[in-house]
Amino acid sequence: MKKGFTLIEVLISLVILSIIAIVSTNFLQSSIDLRNQSKLKVDDIKVFNLGVSTIRRDLMSTVNLPMRDNFGNQLPNFIGSNRDKKITFLGFINRIDSSRSSISRIEYLFDDTKFIRRVYFTADPYDYDDHIDSVIFNNIDDVEISFLSDNRWFTEWPAGQTAAYKIPKLVKIEINDKDRDFEIIINPNIDYVYR
Repeated sequence: MKKGFTLIEVLISLVILSIIAIVSTNFLQSSIDLRNQSKLKVDDIKVFNLGVSTIRRDLMSTVNLPMRDNFGNQLPNFIGSNRDKKITFLGFINRIDSSRSSISRIEYLFDDTKFIRRVYFTADPYDYDDHIDSVIFNNIDDVEISFLSDNRWFTEWPAGQTAAYKIPKLVKIEINDKDRDFEIIINPNIDYVYR
């Protein structure tokens, strides 16, 4: 009589191999899904960190000088409104074509679902269409902006006559979207009043 495997033994070994293959495939698919989710989260964190760093750098490079409109009329040194969802100020911008920084008007605004950084080419632009827009945060639901001065939070800046010539002590930007809410509090670190 020849020695070999019976039909039942072959079927049992095929079932065991099939179970091992199914478990291995499921484990591999779970690993791939987890890797993709982790990559999306890491990319989201990179965008968040870059956005916060950009806002922080701009606000910390604020220059306490009055702005002018396109008719040459003097504007406050720093303008912010929670109602309009906008902050406007002068700051140092590093230009690629220049070895030193120059002062430009910088504006942050909430438009539809985007938080946008708008940089004008000069401090007092004649043409308000002459700017570069970059989206800092996308797919957000709302932005709340407030300003601290004399230990009080304000939703509009300047808050009073003397505030027209100074920069708020702190700027708080709260960003809300469907997944999370976060707030950025930045100290522009300018204590003097422009005269």
